[in-house]
Amino acid sequence: MSFSSDASAASAAVEAAAAQKKLNLEKATNFMKQYRDPHSRELKKLSANQFMDVWSHYDKDGNGYIEGTELDGFLREFVSSANTADVSPEAVSDAMLVELKQCFMEAYDDNQDGKIDIRELAQLLPMEENFLLLFRFDNPLDSSVEFMKIWREYDTDGSGYIEADELKNFLRDLLQEAKKINDVSEDKLIEYTDTMLQVFDSNKDGKLQLSEMAKLLPVKENFLCRQVFKVSNPNDNNGTIENEELRGFLKDLLELVKKDYDADDLQDFEETILRGVDYNDDGKINRKELTMILLALAKHNQEDDSAAKKE
Repeated sequence: MSFSSDASAASAAVEAAAAQKKLNLEKATNFMKQYRDPHSRELKKLSANQFMDVWSHYDKDGNGYIEGTELDGFLREFVSSANTADVSPEAVSDAMLVELKQCFMEAYDDNQDGKIDIRELAQLLPMEENFLLLFRFDNPLDSSVEFMKIWREYDTDGSGYIEADELKNFLRDLLQEAKKINDVSEDKLIEYTDTMLQVFDSNKDGKLQLSEMAKLLPVKENFLCRQVFKVSNPNDNNGTIENEELRGFLKDLLELVKKDYDADDLQDFEETILRGVDYNDDGKINRKELTMILLALAKHNQEDDSAAKKE
């Protein structure tokens, strides 16, 4: 090898090292900048894994939200990285940040809780179309009765959990229904399944329990959160609540008192409720028995409100 060849190789190695050092520096000062196209200088579409990297980076305390100083940091870096000119996050002044946050939250904070959850972030960032579809629930389920029917359909082994293979089947069906075509590869489905487990599997046991699946597949409204309970709503007009109707109703009831719950919790809760109000022992709840539950719940809520006012 000639001297000139050695010099060229050394020069190329130095340039590569310098480029890597620059990239590492950009990642340290602005995490979002690494996802910008070097030619168009626009943010590229993120893969499922890249989206999770972004989420994990900004949700520093791992509580499932980007809020407070996390949100401030994200907005500064997002704006500067989305700008085709090279602008540092520090260029976003405090006054500009206040105005930016107000506009941003009005546009993307769908539930108006003052923080960004993973579903809201998915609407903001450019992402692979198929992966984005998994976060677009323009028509959430009308009730927990529908949710329980879907749960029973995909919990094929009756284990009380949606395991990885069952979740993959659910995501496949969800994408096919959304796009009406079957163009998602098996490798992509596995990637999406792994990502969804990272997002929604709060206790990291590799499967989804009832409360975790409920976050992935939201219900439009908890029946029991209405100001006035419409007693006839949970049943199919046969005069009683049973099977999925009963479990959907009890799921709504359980959510009011327990944040994390699984199928065993729901089963125990069902047995407890039936033992207390199912006087004719038919495994169903009729209108009179339902009224007793709702009256007891309303009384409990009134007591809670009174206690809160005294404090």
